[in-house]
Amino acid sequence: MPGYGPPPGYVTSGAQLRIDPILNIALAPWWKRLIAILIDGVILGLAGFIIFLSLAAALAGHTATTTDNRPATAGSVLGAYFGLMLIGSIPGAIYYAIMNGSRRGQTVGKMALGIAVRDARTGGPIGFWRALGRNLITVVFRVLLYIPYILDSLAPLWDARRQAWHDKVVHSVVVDLKP
Repeated sequence: MPGYGPPPGYVTSGAQLRIDPILNIALAPWWKRLIAILIDGVILGLAGFIIFLSLAAALAGHTATTTDNRPATAGSVLGAYFGLMLIGSIPGAIYYAIMNGSRRGQTVGKMALGIAVRDARTGGPIGFWRALGRNLITVVFRVLLYIPYILDSLAPLWDARRQAWHDKVVHSVVVDLKP
């Protein structure tokens, strides 16, 4: 029937591709972004585990004794949580800023899936500082008890340009290099 068919921005040949209306490039599907994040998470997790073991071994001989037996307050526990989350995010922030900010715009996970981060207006690389800002936005969402992080991560499912909130803030898109 006339009037029915795929919405604008979709190509019907092969898999359902969504073409960016501004860059005229295939946008990365959500599942590729998810797998890339999981791959990068394994890499960062292994690196963090090695660093943690090294620090634990170095500190094993330096146990501190204290006579302060006061119970922890909610404020001190919350402060420790936020502090550890922020400190623990530094290596990942640097990794994502260097890799996503490079000319390729790809982390190891993105390379494995054939997707890349690009400037939403020009299609070029976003550079180190925008890539760092893109990652730090997700860190802030994670620190805010995961609900904003989950919504940010799911946003590409319903956004016309498949952008997460952190993509919108820094004007980036994730494109599919192997559609």
